[in-house]
Amino acid sequence: MTREFKIMDMLSRLMDLLVLNFFFLLTSLPIITIGASLTALFSVNLKLVHDEESYISRNYFHAFRENFLQATAAFLVFLAAGMILCANLAISSRMAGPFPIFLRALASVFLIILAVCFLYYFPILARFRFTQKQILMHIPHMIATQYPRFFFLLLLNIPVVFLCMYSVYTAFFVLILGCVLGFSAFTYAECFLFRQIFQPYEIR
Repeated sequence: MTREFKIMDMLSRLMDLLVLNFFFLLTSLPIITIGASLTALFSVNLKLVHDEESYISRNYFHAFRENFLQATAAFLVFLAAGMILCANLAISSRMAGPFPIFLRALASVFLIILAVCFLYYFPILARFRFTQKQILMHIPHMIATQYPRFFFLLLLNIPVVFLCMYSVYTAFFVLILGCVLGFSAFTYAECFLFRQIFQPYEIR
């Protein structure tokens, strides 16, 4: 009987993730709303990992509406900054000399910092009522005090980033996998780490 209950729990969780993935894709279609969609996705998954979630649709759309302005503004800033840095890398890679090398190195460093901030920003926004400034101030502290979990987050994300950048075919494979179940399942896995990272900041 216990085994049957475990199987039913797994199937129920799988259905939750399928529904959650559908909501994420639906609300991400305008592209500029991806930030709000990510925040809502993390909001629900952070509760799912501790079995706190019961109404997937209600809580997802509540988090989407509640964080829409802040999450959308942040996503557009991340997007614009990422495009500028990538353009800098593309242009400087066609130039010779020490100065273009310096520009590439500088752009690469800022791109890594931007990626790390992106990794933490939306989960933090999903869990806490922080301003933009407060979130950015907490990220370095969370990394410094929870660096083993930061390392595991990198281990989860680096292979995905590598596949997305390796070729058009591998990027397409990641996209298809994400559309089936991957986005919700991947953030669900991340949330086990984020719940531990956030624990010292929770109000008891």
